[in-house]
Amino acid sequence: MNLKRLPALLLAALMLLSLAACGGKSAQTDETAAVFDDAEEYHGELPFVKDGDEPITITIGVRVNGNVTDYKENQYTKWLEEKTGLNLEFIQFSGTDTEAATQVSLMIASGEKLPDILHTGGISKLTADEYGLDGYFLDLNPYMEKYCYYQKQAFELYFPDDPTVYQHLLDGAKEPESGKMFNFPTFEDCPLDTPNCHAWINQRWLDKLGLEIPRTLDELHDVLVAFRDKDPNGNGKQDEIPMVGKVNSSYVDILRPIVNAFVPWSSSYHYNVDKDGKLWSPYNTDEYRQALILINDWVNEGLLSTLTWTQTAAELKSLVNPKDGEDYLCGVVCGHADVSFQPGGDSIFAYSVLPPFAAVTDLGGCAPRNTYSHSYSSFITESCEHPVEAFKLLDFFCSPECSLWARWGEKGVNWDYSDGSVIGNLGGPAKMKLMGDPVFSTQNSQNWHTAWTVNSERYWEYETEIGNLTDWDSCRATKLLENYRNYEKAGQIEFAAHLNYTQEENERRTDINNELLSYIKDRRGQFCTGIQDPRNDAQWQEYLDGLSSLHYDEWLAIGQAAYDRFVQK
Repeated sequence: MNLKRLPALLLAALMLLSLAACGGKSAQTDETAAVFDDAEEYHGELPFVKDGDEPITITIGVRVNGNVTDYKENQYTKWLEEKTGLNLEFIQFSGTDTEAATQVSLMIASGEKLPDILHTGGISKLTADEYGLDGYFLDLNPYMEKYCYYQKQAFELYFPDDPTVYQHLLDGAKEPESGKMFNFPTFEDCPLDTPNCHAWINQRWLDKLGLEIPRTLDELHDVLVAFRDKDPNGNGKQDEIPMVGKVNSSYVDILRPIVNAFVPWSSSYHYNVDKDGKLWSPYNTDEYRQALILINDWVNEGLLSTLTWTQTAAELKSLVNPKDGEDYLCGVVCGHADVSFQPGGDSIFAYSVLPPFAAVTDLGGCAPRNTYSHSYSSFITESCEHPVEAFKLLDFFCSPECSLWARWGEKGVNWDYSDGSVIGNLGGPAKMKLMGDPVFSTQNSQNWHTAWTVNSERYWEYETEIGNLTDWDSCRATKLLENYRNYEKAGQIEFAAHLNYTQEENERRTDINNELLSYIKDRRGQFCTGIQDPRNDAQWQEYLDGLSSLHYDEWLAIGQAAYDRFVQK
């Protein structure tokens, strides 16, 4: 076990328990392999435990979610127990994902019995692979070969013409050197969440000033000047904030659409891939410098608020959603409609979608999209006495009805199937309809508020009135679809996503990442806000020298090695 990856408070305990930490018991023996060979062919038969069979209890370790009022007396739990015949019990970990992972580490260090299934979050794939190689998590490859039914079925349903989507998920799940799989991989496809940025512009201000939605940065500049100078909220004060966001956060980083007009930059995937399969990043390019110069100019002109670097998400939301009778203060903002606009409020009607901007340079004009979401955070532990049934349960989570229940709640209460005669939220025929308030954002005992599934909202479109801009939910769905289509039409390049590193690569890359990415973020903020001058050649060269001293080239080389290994599969 790699001591560097564990919290400092564990080190003393681990020193005392080094024999245990260096080798857990292995559940994959030759005798176990023979059991797999002799097992009957499995086709997802339910229940796993039939009447008259010896009862089987599966314990599940979860990080407590504040929206779950009860795990045991939960409608989803009861349904799962009815369908599978299993008795489900829960061991709950408190605090953040990181704190929950620390609690798991302490259990391992002290030799405590682990839950049969762990899904706490916070356990990185690197740490999970270490636990697996030390014998604390089971290698699931034999189970995948023999008992994986519902997961395969789900990918055949959602991606019938593209088996590489599933293969990519499986490749990313394996420990690269041994080929063992210590986690049960899960997957989510949410098309409306894929645009790397959700940008909005105050349509009422545009209408009052007789302006059109800008398509280039030059046009945006002119619009922002008008927002600053021409009192678009009509209160006789110069209190308008032409543009504001929040940096380094999903969907709300207002710098993303500006930088991408100059050079491709996805803060989700730091490696770009050129046409020859070579990895590169924008952070040392002239085009990236040009973007920072323009942003600095706009900050100096009062067009981009410095609140972008200081405010909280709650403060930004308050700015975007004025109370009844208050004036709108923001012209251009960023943020996902589900989070940035107050449900039932006026702001969703006031703001229009701001599309990606046209290219400023030969490298620009990109509109990065997030790829499918892979999760490697479900494990069967060496303490599990019924690993076949535990695996079948994880596999059953991937069934369509399980995935819909995990996302939307109880069938017939929170959602139901649709006959396809109504338009869905992606503009195609709806396959389901929602009923009542969405359970994923409220306290209830309808589900566990976590996804351990294979889910495709691309396939499971839900009924909505696309084009109805007078109803809050329909207006939100219409504008999210417009943003998604804008990004689909915009320029794209390949980003190296979901790379699977060896233990040695991951350790070294993590060491570099912590300091390098923090340095890039901090210096970007300094250049944009004028603490440093992006036009100053000496200061820019100092920044480039800093990249080199923090092993920028080695960081790229590590990514290249992982990417090349993936391409060769």
